[in-house]
Amino acid sequence: MAKNHIPSILILCLAASISMTLLLCVEAKRTKFTIYFQDYAIGPNTTFFPIAGLPGSKLNFTDFGTCFVTDDAITAIPNEGAPVMGRAQGIYVVTGMDGKNLLVILSLVFTSGTYNGSSIEIQGTSKQFDLTRELPVIAGTGKFRLARGYINSDNFFFDPERGYSVIQVNFGFYGIIWPLVH
Repeated sequence: MAKNHIPSILILCLAASISMTLLLCVEAKRTKFTIYFQDYAIGPNTTFFPIAGLPGSKLNFTDFGTCFVTDDAITAIPNEGAPVMGRAQGIYVVTGMDGKNLLVILSLVFTSGTYNGSSIEIQGTSKQFDLTRELPVIAGTGKFRLARGYINSDNFFFDPERGYSVIQVNFGFYGIIWPLVH
């Protein structure tokens, strides 16, 4: 005897309809702003460090398989020593055999100011030698809950002797503002 799947399909359609109705009841808010990463690749205050790579590699930023960790200060202005509003913490892995692409998994954790206690999650491929690099914003917490969108990053300043860089990060994303229900 053949099993009748119509009730299961109807329940699935009803659940999908309810989900879509709930999503339409919320308001997406566009957020745009700029922050700066203070990055030190060498010296006593190193914030970008190679941790692993293929046997025999020099753990260089162009060597396939090299993995880096980062914990850069986030500031609202590009000046070195500016007040810190959070940390950019994550992992970079050279995933292009030619050394041009990085897999970036990055959490921006805000510890002061307007976004204190909130975070933004970034994950994707960065074409590290492009002047402007675009990466997806895949999630967020706090004031950035359910954020979706992108960042564009550019090298704002670089001092090769000190291994010091300032990376300008421009955001453009949408987040959900849930209606207040009492």
